[in-house]
Amino acid sequence: MKLLLLALAFARIGIGAFGGGISTIPLIEHELVMNYGWLTLEEFNQVLALAQVTPGPIAINAATFVGYHQAGVLGSLIATLSVASAPLLILFLVLLMMKKSSDEKVDHFKRSLRPAVGALLTLAVVPLLKTALSQWQTAALFCLGLVLFQLRIFKNNPPLLFILFGLAGLLIFQ
Repeated sequence: MKLLLLALAFARIGIGAFGGGISTIPLIEHELVMNYGWLTLEEFNQVLALAQVTPGPIAINAATFVGYHQAGVLGSLIATLSVASAPLLILFLVLLMMKKSSDEKVDHFKRSLRPAVGALLTLAVVPLLKTALSQWQTAALFCLGLVLFQLRIFKNNPPLLFILFGLAGLLIFQ
């Protein structure tokens, strides 16, 4: 039963993964923390941090970790395959329908997805910003970054901004 629940949960996550990794965070949190209670909010944040620092998409990394945590190696395999194969199946069906539709209908379909993707990205970023900006040092660095990014030198050379903030972080968070 646990394996079936893992498959269903991660298939839903995979199907709802429009807009890339960051936009899936609210959906992953809803399924794993609120729906099934497999993780606490603190554990979810740890899984999220782990999924972001390891190579690969966040949803797949989370599926692999949570599947293993819930049902061992088989759970890991089923969760990972579910999160990857469900959207591939949907993509195949959508591409099949788009191939048979007019260009005008295809363009309309693509335009209609934009607000949903924007909403998912907003839902993902707001909680992360709330957590990050709760400390005055992080909030100050964030505001400084917004101001500095408007300068041409940093706009044309983002790695320089990363280096500068890495050094600032070392000084502030020692």
